[in-house]
Amino acid sequence: MNLDALVAPLRADVVSGASVVARAAADVVRRAASRIPADSPTEFRTGMADLTGRILDAQPSMASLVALGRDVLLALDDAHDVTEARAAAAGAATSFRDFLQWGIASIAERFLTVVPEGSTVLTLSASSTVRRALEEAGRRGPLKVVCLEGRPVSEGRRLAQQLAAVGVDVLFAVDAAAASLLETSDHVVMGADSLGDRGFVNKIGSRALALSAEGEGVPVHVVLDRTKFLPPGFPQPTDDPRPAEEVWRAPPGVHVWNRYFESVPARLVTDFVTEEGVHTPDQAEAVRADLPVPAELRNWADRWR
Repeated sequence: MNLDALVAPLRADVVSGASVVARAAADVVRRAASRIPADSPTEFRTGMADLTGRILDAQPSMASLVALGRDVLLALDDAHDVTEARAAAAGAATSFRDFLQWGIASIAERFLTVVPEGSTVLTLSASSTVRRALEEAGRRGPLKVVCLEGRPVSEGRRLAQQLAAVGVDVLFAVDAAAASLLETSDHVVMGADSLGDRGFVNKIGSRALALSAEGEGVPVHVVLDRTKFLPPGFPQPTDDPRPAEEVWRAPPGVHVWNRYFESVPARLVTDFVTEEGVHTPDQAEAVRADLPVPAELRNWADRWR
C-alpha cells in the first residue's frame, strides 16, 4: 500500500484552512484502515502510527492532525483483533470528521457573544471557521468585514467572494494596509492552525496584525475548536519553505523568502472562541495541560527537538 500517495494531496493543499485539511486527513485514515496490511492489532497499530506520522509531516503546523492521530491511536487501545482495530480506527476518523462539522457551527454561535451587530471586523487569510462565524454574524445583523489578501497565494480573495455572496459588506485590501485599516475596525478575528507553547500559529502577517491591534486597542479574537489545542511540549514548526515563484520569479542574485505560517504570542490575544466557550489565554493553557498523548505521537514530537 502506497501511504505517500494517500498523503500527497494533504501536502499539496496550500490554500485550504486547517479544518478543511483535517477533514481530508480523516478521509485518508478511513480509507487506509481497510487497506493497511496487518495480521495482529499490534501490527495494525504500527501501520496506523506510520500513517499518522506521514500525515503530520505533510502539514506539521496543523494541530488538528495531531488531534486526529491521538483519537485514532487511543481508539486502538482496546482492540482485541485486527477486525476490531480496523473498525476502531475508521470509527474514530468518522467521529473526528463529524466533530469538526459540529464544532464550526457551535463556534459561530459563541462568536456572536464577542462581536456585536454593526461591527467592523478585520481578518487575515481564509479560515473556514472564521468564514462560518462571519457568515452567521452577517445573517443576524449588519456587519462589515475587511479581508486582507493573504499573500503569497491570496486566499483572502476567496473569503471575500464567499462572504459577499451571502450578503456581507466586504472591503478587500492588501496585507500591508492592515495597520491603516485598524483605525476604523472594531475587532480583529483570525483562525489558527495550532495553539501551543509558542502561542497560536496562523498565516504569515498575523503577528504584525496582532501587534498593531494591541497598539490601537482593538481586541483580537482567535476562533478555533479543541482539535487545534496542542499538548505542552509539542512542536509548532513554521520553517516550512514554499516555492519562491509564488512570490516572485526573481532574477539571479535575488533570493526569495517564502513561508506560510508564523507564531503569535498568546498575550496578544483577547480571547479564544471555541465550541466550549470563550477562553482567556490562561484558561486555554489549562485546557492544553490536560490533553492525553499516545506514545507514538510523543515520539513524533521528539523528532522536532
